[in-house]
Amino acid sequence: MAFGGPGLAPTWTSSAKDAVTTALNGTSRVWLTLGHGIGNEIYWPSTGQPQVRDLGFIVANGTSWVEVKRRAAYEVSTPAPAVLAPTVVHHGDGWTLRLEWIIDPERDVVLVAYHLEGAADALYVLVAPHLGTDGRTNSAWTGRGLHAVADHVDAALCVSSDRGFEQTSAGYVGTSDGWQDLDQHGRMTWAFTSAPTGNVALTARLPLGSGAVAVGFATTPEGAEILARSSLADGVDAVRQRFVSGWERFAAALAGERIDPRWQHLTEQSAAVLACHEDRKFPGATVASLSVPWGNDRTDLGGYHLVWARDCVEVALARFALGDHAAARRTL
Repeated sequence: MAFGGPGLAPTWTSSAKDAVTTALNGTSRVWLTLGHGIGNEIYWPSTGQPQVRDLGFIVANGTSWVEVKRRAAYEVSTPAPAVLAPTVVHHGDGWTLRLEWIIDPERDVVLVAYHLEGAADALYVLVAPHLGTDGRTNSAWTGRGLHAVADHVDAALCVSSDRGFEQTSAGYVGTSDGWQDLDQHGRMTWAFTSAPTGNVALTARLPLGSGAVAVGFATTPEGAEILARSSLADGVDAVRQRFVSGWERFAAALAGERIDPRWQHLTEQSAAVLACHEDRKFPGATVASLSVPWGNDRTDLGGYHLVWARDCVEVALARFALGDHAAARRTL
């Protein structure tokens, strides 16, 4: 069992975002935000319920290592302005890490397809769960993947890899998490199998080269594991195709609208971002923003992922102006 519980007081992340996405087609109830080149809050099963603080990566070579979000040398791209399928490319000293972020339309799963090349001999994934929308009472453990649950709340996640993990550990933030391990030893040395009730963090060493990481969400650990493993079994290519096709249909509908060419790119991208913020449990309900203002300093649920009447009306009017009358009717 990990030492140092319950860990530091939990917080959310900065509201400075690179991108936001969800699956427009299918049954998925997951919303993903990106900031500083990594995954930030992941919302499930609605736009008002963040369940993960962040999902990041560390690249190492010998005893030298860098957390990619702190290096801040990256580019974000999408296939088209209104196709929110983001790819992030991080650059280091002689290495490049490509991260493709995908939402499985048929499952409550986030897939991250990674490709690392160059002067690096280790790649780590770090996950900070805040299940139950609060990071104080989570429990984590390792097994056939990385697992976490919210104590006394029906919320669980499982992190799996299509190529397995070479090393895993569950710890407490600020004391026995993977970042502290690397900071003290220059490489991953801890392999704690559990971290009960606290502000927990999960760390795993990934096989080098290319692979995929899946984060599944469900009301039970078993359900989350089944979803994550099923998504990986489908294969990244198949899941990506379903995910992108939903956004391509959205973009095609926009293309039929008469938009001033000077503002075409910005308008299409803005329309896609607005569409991202609509809930599925309550269709037509649109949160102001999938972010937590001053998130680095707070853990409460106050913030912009709430349905404010003013913002909801303005989003509905914008979507109506772009020809999406059905979206406006759902809000009404």
